[in-house]
Amino acid sequence: MLDFLLVVLAWLPVCFDWAVIPVAVVLIALAASARTRGAAARGFLIAACVSAALLSVLLASSVFHLLGYGRAVVDLLLNFGPSVTRDYVATLIGQNGRGLLALVPMVVTVLLSSVAALYLRRASPRES
Repeated sequence: MLDFLLVVLAWLPVCFDWAVIPVAVVLIALAASARTRGAAARGFLIAACVSAALLSVLLASSVFHLLGYGRAVVDLLLNFGPSVTRDYVATLIGQNGRGLLALVPMVVTVLLSSVAALYLRRASPRES
């Protein structure tokens, strides 16, 4: 079960990248019309919320995973010194860096969707 969860967490950024592009195209098309700007604003807000939720799950699992290496880093520092510890930490960053870079589209989606939702909410005509 744990292996399945780890595989899902590893593939989550890839699936998100493939899902966010069609959603963004539809929302941009909705934002072009004055009548549907309110719906586009809600859509961008939902996209930002989903992205933030997925991002928080992935960041929490990454931090939990990296904290598991904390004891090894402390042991290396105390037993072998800073140069061996620096090499070990550089190796960890090199191995886990691609996974953290895969989260960049989620961060960008949260930021840009939030800005788009705020702008479209102000630009949409008020319903009475």
